[in-house]
Amino acid sequence: MILNGILSPGKKLVMRSILCAAIMVASLEMSAQSLPDFSGVWMQDITRSDDFYKNFDIKCTIIQTAQSFTVATTFYDKSGTELVTRESAFSLDGKEITDSEGTRRSAKWSQDKRTLVTTETKDYGGDVVGVTVSYSFSGDGVELTVITSDIKPDVKTVKQVFTRKV
Repeated sequence: MILNGILSPGKKLVMRSILCAAIMVASLEMSAQSLPDFSGVWMQDITRSDDFYKNFDIKCTIIQTAQSFTVATTFYDKSGTELVTRESAFSLDGKEITDSEGTRRSAKWSQDKRTLVTTETKDYGGDVVGVTVSYSFSGDGVELTVITSDIKPDVKTVKQVFTRKV
């Protein structure tokens, strides 16, 4: 190493510590920048989605910040009449949120930081029900894929593909 003959052992230790800290800060900054932002208004492409919701038009509105993820899913009948909107908010700091009705919500990033996985559960007198939903972009980032799974393993998983509404 070039510094061996120039710096004293104490200064070398300080330099190594500074270098390690700089690398850690850079890697944290890079990983924070690489998180996908799913914000936007998305419309379900029924031709690319499972048939489970084929009788509805579905709009998914997502608001995402560094600390939170909020998704509002609106169902419309085929004439365009709004039927229902369901909204869920999640904390992106890894903490579970419990709302006033007892629904517990949590969100975490996949290991590769490309998919956000949310979980909602509620206890109905010892019978816990709920879903896990994963959000990820297609390879080119043009489509949003949402996969919903019941926490009970014998219930069908539903895949929905959404395109950004312009």
